[in-house]
Amino acid sequence: MALTLPVRELGAQTAGSQTFRVFLRGALVGSEEVFVSQSPDGWILRGSGRFTPPIDLAIGSWEARYDSSWRPKELTVNLSSESRKWGVHTIIEGTSATSEVTQSGEAARQTATVAADTVLLPNLVFGTYEALAARLAASTPGSALRAFVAPQGEIAIRVDRVTDETIQVPGRTISARRWALKFENPGAPLDIEVWTEGPRLLRVDIPSQSLNIVRDDIASVSARVVSHARPNDEQISVPANGFGLAGTIARPLHPNAAAALGAPAVSAGPARLPAVVLVSGSGGTDRDEVLAGIPIFAQLASALADSGFLVIRYDKRGVGQSGGRADNATMDDYALDARAVVTYASKRKDVDPRRIALVGFGIEGGWISLAVASKENRVSALALIGTAVSSGSDLVLEQQRQVLERSGVTGTAQQATVEQQKQVLEAVISGKGWEKVSPEVRRRVDTPFYRSFLTFNPPRVLGSTKQAVLVLQAGLDREVPPHHGEQLAQLARSRPKAGATEFVVLPGLNHLLARAETGEPAEYSRLTERTVSPEAILEITSWLKKALAPPPERK
Repeated sequence: MALTLPVRELGAQTAGSQTFRVFLRGALVGSEEVFVSQSPDGWILRGSGRFTPPIDLAIGSWEARYDSSWRPKELTVNLSSESRKWGVHTIIEGTSATSEVTQSGEAARQTATVAADTVLLPNLVFGTYEALAARLAASTPGSALRAFVAPQGEIAIRVDRVTDETIQVPGRTISARRWALKFENPGAPLDIEVWTEGPRLLRVDIPSQSLNIVRDDIASVSARVVSHARPNDEQISVPANGFGLAGTIARPLHPNAAAALGAPAVSAGPARLPAVVLVSGSGGTDRDEVLAGIPIFAQLASALADSGFLVIRYDKRGVGQSGGRADNATMDDYALDARAVVTYASKRKDVDPRRIALVGFGIEGGWISLAVASKENRVSALALIGTAVSSGSDLVLEQQRQVLERSGVTGTAQQATVEQQKQVLEAVISGKGWEKVSPEVRRRVDTPFYRSFLTFNPPRVLGSTKQAVLVLQAGLDREVPPHHGEQLAQLARSRPKAGATEFVVLPGLNHLLARAETGEPAEYSRLTERTVSPEAILEITSWLKKALAPPPERK
């Protein structure tokens, strides 16, 4: 059943201009200007745009007209590429759409039957989704809409679900809605996500085509989607090496939660809480550590705060709202950033400086946490989740062998590929032998970070730590198999004059700490439960309560 949007759902705030950026496989390929205005006769949408290869298209102009109830009246589109020009002019009268199509100087007429309240969505003219955003404002899950892909024909659009989202941009917070839609195309259904702010368009995501259309203000690196928020969250900026690290502090909602952990009061002021700093894993993840749709750190921080801890999570340098640049950063640089967060935590009046823990996730997060703990006396406990024990170079070779075996490559072919990889790794580490490596590969791997990653030696760094250690390993982790956790725990136990070591294996969980069947990365997109397992949260929380227990009072 198609829906007609009541006029009262829209207002003057709907009008105005917006700029959208278009990304293909993460690369900027163009932009589109869109203007929405209201007249006594209804609504007018118009715009223009330009896309570079591989889309390679110019939208000279387009205009869509609707009546005051968003029933379509007219559409005009003029497109061009280097080799040709074409245009579409469609008039809608009732349920009849008549289109004049002009291409290479020749005109043809097409007619189609459409719903009286169909949405005009010609291919590659993304600004026309503004009308769809306006219509969605009065829709609910299960609703059905119609869209006319002029001039080809009409399709059905089903609203599968809608979720409320919060987006932070400098100076303000945007309350958004994310609509999961299924476009019933003739060939095969197409899943599309449309984000809206009220009746206005924020972004369009077409995962199967790796295509994203994002409004200019939220396309900035300083914008972030708040995947999990608490009423008393505190947004912070931590002074780092010439820039600020943006982060979020989660704390208990109720004072008795902190008191249960023995948090002492200071001069009738707030209780000093045990603090936990979460350190992100590999890649350009932000403070919430969202992987495969699971906000790992956001969920973990909330659970730890409910248990009485003050929890800090932060955007890595050059990511989200943090300053700095990631292009020349090394493992040591990221360790300095994490250490700056520890220093910041120790100086807060609501933190007990004697009870600060680091929780490192994944290979990079665990290694950075190890590096900080080896030099920072203010860290009293260290948790390593899915962290590798091998050096970076050995780990790369191990992971490559796993990929080759899964793809069926064995024997001589596998050995040849591994030997080639060894040549690349040796060139990165030594700076010699680049003549054996293609220029394209060198451009990708000859970086300060990759060199520091390959030479990182976890056993040596772990041997310099004194803190109590938790090694948490998912039983179905295929990115960092369980033998890594077992060996890390053995090495931690062999440290002289060090804190206690606890080793926990959680069966049935993958690297993301989510319930899984195979644990393979290829399974991530098919997970039915996109949450951190309660078992993992319980193990981390229970261990932190023991490791950060208040010291006994002196008599």
